[in-house]
Formats: sequence, structure tokens, C-alpha cells
Amino acid sequence: YHRRGYGVSGGPTGGFDMQAVDIVALLDHLEVDRAHLVGHSEGAMIALVLAASYPDRVRSLALLEPLPSSSWLAASDFADLLGILGPAFEAMVGRYQAGDVAGAYDSLFEPTGLDWRAAAEAAGRGVVDQGIKDAATFVEGEASALVEWNYGVEQATTIDSPVLSWGAASENPINPAARAFLYELFPQREEVILEGGDHFSVTTDPAAVAEPIAEFVSRHTAAAALICLDP
Repeated sequence: YHRRGYGVSGGPTGGFDMQAVDIVALLDHLEVDRAHLVGHSEGAMIALVLAASYPDRVRSLALLEPLPSSSWLAASDFADLLGILGPAFEAMVGRYQAGDVAGAYDSLFEPTGLDWRAAAEAAGRGVVDQGIKDAATFVEGEASALVEWNYGVEQATTIDSPVLSWGAASENPINPAARAFLYELFPQREEVILEGGDHFSVTTDPAAVAEPIAEFVSRHTAAAALICLDP
């Protein structure tokens, strides 16, 4: 499905709590009691919120590099990342308000060395154009949710499902922070590191990303559905 404000889905944008409610409504509509959740980037953040709020609906969690919450970063050894992320978000908003939507994405991803165009082109025809069309949803509605997200061990204590932490071995400074974040939340988690990949390997090398996730899910499958949450 397309989340609120993306693709062909309408409706007002909302925070992660609203997104989690939407997923539960989808599970109810499909008559699925429990599902395996696979979330990438912002999708992993939404999956974490859903699993904490509705733990009885989650069979397992595969989390692909969620952005650690600002509150966690501030108290961690990775606090200097806030000095990268804050200006990047501010620059993104500034270029978006100036009418340079593509440049807004450049401002967000270039500080961590990510090529969003290559990732979007690898995802399929028209994805770059769709990303431009969907920019209002992200910049005007969801970016603030990422910055204001407050999540830590206290929120994760209700989660008792198996957890897989997926990460890429790249020079992106966010990657080790994401792994440390998930380790603190779930010391018992399984971990997979993709050598030579990056945050956007989900589109540029999908088979390499999917293989360990499929193996993880298969070990924890018992009449459960699979819900994948993209950023």
C-alpha cells in the first residue's frame, strides 16, 4: 500500500502514531492477526512505533537502518550527528520553499554521501518524478516527525518479537549510530551487515538485501502476513 500522501493515497499526513494506526487498520481489513514487519529508514521507525503500541500484532521485526531518535542521539556517543542532520534538514526546507524540490533532496542526502537519484532510478521508471510530486508530504508533513521523534529503551520494552537489525558497511556516519541504537533497544537482536552496500541498497541491490531478511522471516513464520514499509 502507499502511505498517506504518497503515490495514489490521499489523506492528511501525520506522525508515526497515525501511520501505525493505518497499518493496524490494513491488517484488520486483510483479517491478519499478526504480521512480520520489514521497515526501511523512516519505515523502520514507523515499524518500531507500531511494535511498541501493538505488540500483539507483530510476529517479527526486520529493521533496516532507522534514524535514531534525536533524544537518543543527544545522550549517546553519536551526538555530533545532530550537527549534520539539523543543518541538512534546514537546507532541505530552504531549497524546497525556494521551489527547488530536487535540490531539497540533494541537501538532505549529500552530507551523508547518498545518491537519491540513482536509488530512485533503480526502483523503477517514474520513481524520480513521483518523488518530486510527493515532496510536499515529506517536507511539509513528515520531516518534523523525524526530527521530533522520541524513542528509546522505555518505548521498546513492550516489544517481545524477534528482531533483525540490517545495516550497510559504508562510510555514512549514520550507519554505526543506527546499529548502536538498535543494539541498545534490543540486545538480543540478530544482525546482518551488507558489505559494499549503502542505505539505498534496498533499490540498487535488492536481492542482497532481501536474502537474509527472507531467511529470518522464514524461521519465524507461523501463519503470519508480511508487511513491508518503505521510507
